[in-house]
Amino acid sequence: MNYWVYHYLDRYIGIPIVFLLKFFEKIFFHKKKIFKIKKILVIKLTMMGDTILLYPAVKALKEKYSDCELTFLCSKVNYEIVKMWGFIDKIVVFRFDLLFKKPWIVITQIFELLKEKFDLAIDFEQWFRNTAIVAFLASKVSVGFKTPKQFKHYLFDVSVPHKKGRHEVLCFCDLVKTIGVEVEDKSLFLKIDKTAEEKIKNLLKSFSIEEKKFVIIHPGCGIHGYYRQWDVEKYAEVAEYICSKGYQIIITGSKDDVQIANKLQKLISFKTLNLAGKTNLQEIINLINLSKFIICGNTGVLHIAAALNIPTIAIHGPTDPNKWGPWGKGHIVIKSNLNCAPCSYLGFEYGCKEKKCLKNIQPDVVKKIIDEISR
Repeated sequence: MNYWVYHYLDRYIGIPIVFLLKFFEKIFFHKKKIFKIKKILVIKLTMMGDTILLYPAVKALKEKYSDCELTFLCSKVNYEIVKMWGFIDKIVVFRFDLLFKKPWIVITQIFELLKEKFDLAIDFEQWFRNTAIVAFLASKVSVGFKTPKQFKHYLFDVSVPHKKGRHEVLCFCDLVKTIGVEVEDKSLFLKIDKTAEEKIKNLLKSFSIEEKKFVIIHPGCGIHGYYRQWDVEKYAEVAEYICSKGYQIIITGSKDDVQIANKLQKLISFKTLNLAGKTNLQEIINLINLSKFIICGNTGVLHIAAALNIPTIAIHGPTDPNKWGPWGKGHIVIKSNLNCAPCSYLGFEYGCKEKKCLKNIQPDVVKKIIDEISR
């Protein structure tokens, strides 16, 4: 399903359903507020990067309630990340993308969740209302974010303010803290697949590329990330500079980034390896893990690199790096000095169509940082 169609459905159908359920809550929904927690539902349907940042909170939750059955409701987008963790008892891949093609599948999944009768549901989505609806219907007690102007918090028994300017790792930790979970270890985690690692090492050898002697440039931000993308010509200028310092360039990207990746490759005079649209998640994880550093915008690979402790040069325009920047030490954020930036809070509302903030960021700033990293 198209992202924007999903967004509008969630807003114009989701909000009325939220208020209707809230209105009829006392009449039709009789929830026990005192009970022993045996079954927990965790909900996060969107964004691979968000799911990587969610790891510390969910891990601490499982450690606190180790005797409970923990079910994770995810989507095709983040399933591979959740599968890596190893401590989730049950993973359910919610197929909301089939709502119009095969609606009976979605309806069946919802009823299957309702039959589980979860004691507790924690909705980690920041603005989707449909997840709040599922959490409300499927559990005795639901917990989630109170996000400005989203109204989903009306269905939660316990809600936590989703704070602007607070890193999302900490916001997720805030949510589990309300049920007595203190997150001591806030480090991220990604599992290295040995088969994929061997494949990537052989690929690098076949192109005479040495480990830690190449830099990854990830110019795209996915199908909905146009407003977060730095100009490809500026990436090309930076790539030329990197090559002049003795490093090789590997261009990466999803299938949605192939066009911008191909354009970047044509603009670079040095030989480059373009893998956009040609790697799966495990392969890109291993590729990043073997790189010297990565340059990208606010997109999923930024958080992959941060989880692997690979230095990241993160170019931020309309999005707030305090909230969405690379987590951990050794990373560098480049942001615009315009007063209007950042203008986007939830990732779908932008102040202008001209990308003034990103146009304000010049390649020379990135070159100076490259000098520091490559010493």
